[in-house]
Amino acid sequence: MPEENEKEKLEYLRREEIRTMEKDIKKLREIEAERERTRISVLEAEAKKTKVMPHLKEEMPKKETILPEPPQKPPLTKKILIRVGIFLFFISLAGFSYWFLVIPKPLPPSVCGNGILESGEECDPPQDAACPGRCQLNCACAPLLPPIEIPPPLISVEKTITPEISKNEEILEVFNQMMKEELSEGNFAQIAIKNTTENRLVSLEEISQIYQVDVSEGFFQKLEENSTLALFSQKEGKRIVFLAKVKEETGLKELLKNWEEKISKEGIFVSGKKITTPSPYFRTSFYQNVGFRYLIISKEDLGICYAWFDDYFVFTSSFESMRKVIEELKSKISLENKIGQLFIVGFEGKTLTPQLEEFFKKYKPGGLLLLSKNIESKEQLKNLISGLQNLSSKETGLPLFIAVDQEGEPLLRVGFLEEKTGQSEIKDSQEAYQIGKKRGEELKELGVNLNLSPLLDDMKSGDFYFNRTFQKSPELIGELAKSLILGQKEAGILTAIKHFPGYVGIPFNPENKLAEISLPEISQFKKAMEAKPDLVMASNVIYKEIDPSLPFTFSSKGVQFLKSNLGEEVLIISDDLSQNSLLRNFSLKEIITKPLEAGVDILIFSGYRLPVEQGLDTFFAAVKNKEVSEERINEAISRIIQLKQNLLK
Repeated sequence: MPEENEKEKLEYLRREEIRTMEKDIKKLREIEAERERTRISVLEAEAKKTKVMPHLKEEMPKKETILPEPPQKPPLTKKILIRVGIFLFFISLAGFSYWFLVIPKPLPPSVCGNGILESGEECDPPQDAACPGRCQLNCACAPLLPPIEIPPPLISVEKTITPEISKNEEILEVFNQMMKEELSEGNFAQIAIKNTTENRLVSLEEISQIYQVDVSEGFFQKLEENSTLALFSQKEGKRIVFLAKVKEETGLKELLKNWEEKISKEGIFVSGKKITTPSPYFRTSFYQNVGFRYLIISKEDLGICYAWFDDYFVFTSSFESMRKVIEELKSKISLENKIGQLFIVGFEGKTLTPQLEEFFKKYKPGGLLLLSKNIESKEQLKNLISGLQNLSSKETGLPLFIAVDQEGEPLLRVGFLEEKTGQSEIKDSQEAYQIGKKRGEELKELGVNLNLSPLLDDMKSGDFYFNRTFQKSPELIGELAKSLILGQKEAGILTAIKHFPGYVGIPFNPENKLAEISLPEISQFKKAMEAKPDLVMASNVIYKEIDPSLPFTFSSKGVQFLKSNLGEEVLIISDDLSQNSLLRNFSLKEIITKPLEAGVDILIFSGYRLPVEQGLDTFFAAVKNKEVSEERINEAISRIIQLKQNLLK
C-alpha cells in the first residue's frame, strides 16, 4: 500500500538520521578530548614552575576544580528524545513559516454588514452567528454606517455634485473647486456636501456660518430640511441658488423685513469683508406673475434675489437664475396640481366634512365616484355635490366629474330616482332613447354629470354580469346602446360605455379573480360609437389573442386594439383598479401606473378594498421619481380638460 511504503520510508530516514548523528558526536568527542589533553599538559607545566616560584603555590587552584570530569555518554533513551524534540521543532518552524507567509491573517474584526473594506472594496459577508455584529469572513470593514441620503432636488438638475469633507473649514476650498465644474449654460447642478466624519450632509446654515453671512436668527428653522442648494450656469458665470419649502409661515415675513433693513443700514458682509453695492436698498420685480425682491451687487447680473410663493422660498444670486427657478417651479406646481385630474376616486361620508376638504386640497382629484355609502336622499346628495364642485372650482379652476353606475335594475346607485328600468327590459331604440333622456335629467338635477352606463358586454346566461346586460343579439345591443347614449347626451350627461371588449364567458366575479379568456364579439361597441359616447371603459381581463401576459387595462397592445376599432380620439377610462383580481397579482405601483403608460386616460380607484390615499400616494411618488412619463401625463390631462370644457357650457 502507498501509505505503508510512506511509513517505511520515514522510519528508514529516522534510523539513518540517528546513525549519522552518532558518528558526528563521536568525532566531536575525540576533538574535545584532544583539546583537554593539551590543556592539562599546559597546566602541568605551570605546576612545575611553582617549585621555582613558591610565592605562587597557594594561588594555584586545586586540580579537581580545574579539570572537569570527562563527559558521560548519555543513555540511548535520552538521545532518542533529543532527536525527536529537534525533529518536532523543525516541523513547527516549517508550519509557522507557511502560516505567516502564505495564509492570509484575519485583521481585527469590526461591525460589518454592508461595510467598506479598508482597501476601498465593498464588503457584504454574512454575520457570524457566534459573534453577533461581526463579519463571518476575515475582512476588515469600516464601521457600519447608514448611507448619506441626498434628497431629490426641488428643480430639474443636470447633475449632482457630492464633494466630501472631514471638517467644515474645508467648505471654502470645496466651493472654489465646484466653481470650476463643467455645466451646460442654462442648467442647474445640485450641491450636496458630505461630512464624512459625522456621516451627514452639511447644512446651509453651516455654509452661511463658514462664509460669515449674516442671516436672521431662526430663519432656517422656518424651512423644511430637504432643501436644494445648486449652481446655475449663465454666460456671466456660475451663480448660487437655494430653495426650500416653507415649514412655518408665522414670523417669516418679519424676519425677511428685518434682514433687509439691517443690510440697508450696515451693508453686506461675506467672509468678514463688506461688499460694495450700487444701492443699499432692495427693490421689487416680477416674472410670470411672481414677485421677488432684489439688491444689485454688480452689472454682471450678480446680486441678492429672493422670492416666497406657493410654499416655496427661493434665494438666488442673479436675475437670470431667479427667472429660471420660477419657470421650473411654476411648471412643477402646475403638474402637481394637475396630476389629480387623472383620477376618479371614491370617498367616505355623505357630507362635506373638514376631513374630506383636507383630502381634496391635498390630492385635487379630477372626479369623484358616488357609491351607496355616499347617498342618502335627494337634498343631501345635491348639497354634497354642490359643495364638492365649489371646492374644486376654488382649488383647481375646473369642474369635477361626478360619476355613478346608474344602469337600471339590478344596479342602481341612486335608488330613490324614478327611472329604474333595467337594460334587459328595454325593447327598442325609441324606448332606449326615452330611458336615457329621463335617467340623464334626473341625474343632472342632482349634480351628477357622468353615468358609467350602459353595459354592452355580449354575455350569455351563466356569465357573472349577465343580469345587468341587454341580453340581446350584438346587432340589437349596439342599436339600443346607441339610442340610450343619445338620450343621456340630450339631457346633458356624459356617458362611459363598458366594459370593452367584454367580461364574457366568466362565471365567477372578475373583480375577485383575474380571468383569462378569448376575445369576444365587439361589433356592438362599434355600433354604439356612432352616438359618440364621451368615454370607453376598459376591462380588467387578460385576452389571450391580444396580450397573454397583461390585463387589457395594463396593456399598450390592448389600448391600441381599442383605438383601432373604436377611434383614436376616444377617451379611455379604466374599470376600478382597487380590485382583488389586480391586487393579488400585481404591486400597487404597477396597478396605479401601468394603465396610464399603456394609454388609458382616466383611472378609477374606488378605495373599496384599499384606501384611496394609499393608491394616490403611490402614484404621486412614482411621478416625483420620474417613473411615469410626464409627456403621457400631460397628454391625458389635456384630453380630460378638453372634455371638461363641455361641462362649463
